[in-house]
Amino acid sequence: MNTFKGPFRIMFEDLRLQFYILAGVTSFLSILYIVLGIFVPSDDKFMVGVSFGPFYGFFLIYPFFFYTKGFKYIISFGGTRKQFLLSSFLNISLFLVMAIIILNGFYFLTDYLVREGISKGTLFHMGNLANEAGAYLYPWIDLLWGIILFSIGFFLSSIWYYFGTLRMMIGLTVFALLAITFITFSDLYAIINSIIGYYLLLVHILAVAGIVMIILSYFIMRNGPLERGKTAGFTVGSGS
Repeated sequence: MNTFKGPFRIMFEDLRLQFYILAGVTSFLSILYIVLGIFVPSDDKFMVGVSFGPFYGFFLIYPFFFYTKGFKYIISFGGTRKQFLLSSFLNISLFLVMAIIILNGFYFLTDYLVREGISKGTLFHMGNLANEAGAYLYPWIDLLWGIILFSIGFFLSSIWYYFGTLRMMIGLTVFALLAITFITFSDLYAIINSIIGYYLLLVHILAVAGIVMIILSYFIMRNGPLERGKTAGFTVGSGS
């Protein structure tokens, strides 16, 4: 596989199928919420539901399947790890743009129906947590959260593939213990208030951190092992 077209096509075809499925589920949920908003009797507008869940969950979880599906196929057809990484980043970027269009299309449709008095039900959007408003705020928030969730999933999946399941579970256990200790001795009420009060700033900081994680994932895997856990210098288990 001497060109970038082959690896890109492999990732594109798989993500296209996933996009159709998620777009269908999101459309069904959004239409259901619109119907409820129209027919449920209410004097005031009310929050009828959330439609971004399927797409948000996908960005966090699906990177693990990159290494069990796309990576294996690209390498077996003669592709390189760099081609896999670049095709993954490019395809997920296209996927994210299309997801933003669908999510905000339904959000603005629901908002329009409420303004016209046709419906009383509104959709919750992560942009609702911000203290600012604007036509571009909600697509921008979706973009930032897409970057955050994908970067977390891709970074963890890269660590998992590079070091193997056993070593990753040991690391996650240590992290969980530290997190539990921090939560136990912290003022959660103050932390939650800070998150709400500085929501936009926090999301931007997390997105920048996400971009850093994506860059780190690239450097981790550009010369990484061809099999999970087969990292030079580590001999515990077989593909653990």
